[in-house]
Amino acid sequence: MKSQPNRDYKSDDVVMTPEPLAKKIINHFNPEGSVLEPCKGSGVFYNNFNNTNKYWCEISENIDFFDFDKKVDWIITNPPWSKIRNFLIHSMELSDNIVFLFTINHLWTKARLRDIKEMGFGIKEIIIFDTPNNFPQSGFQVGVVYIKKHYIGNIKFTDWRG
Repeated sequence: MKSQPNRDYKSDDVVMTPEPLAKKIINHFNPEGSVLEPCKGSGVFYNNFNNTNKYWCEISENIDFFDFDKKVDWIITNPPWSKIRNFLIHSMELSDNIVFLFTINHLWTKARLRDIKEMGFGIKEIIIFDTPNNFPQSGFQVGVVYIKKHYIGNIKFTDWRG
């Protein structure tokens, strides 16, 4: 008998990024200009940005990303996985460079790929790595996706697995 998908699975939207991973992501992309961390949590991304112009939002501190309307050069975050599409759309309204940490299957829906294309963005890079121990162990590959305004070309694939 075929096993059925886990329809009772609930996405945990509070999944804290380990600081060494946040630093590795920041160092890899080396964001210049202004940068926004829309889901600050404990600040592992925000506190490690070397940028002078840096901003954060955190819903648990009553600063909602969806109320943020300032243009920034970069958005780097581990967004709430249950709200990926809304986070992606709002991010593309605010920035030309978006870096999301999530299970990469979140990217591959027709609607999200259409949103990316229709808003003039392209997928520039996908990085995969071993799933951190504190992340949900769902069987889906965790990764970082870099989406860039006006990017047309091949998707760079980077493998950080141990």
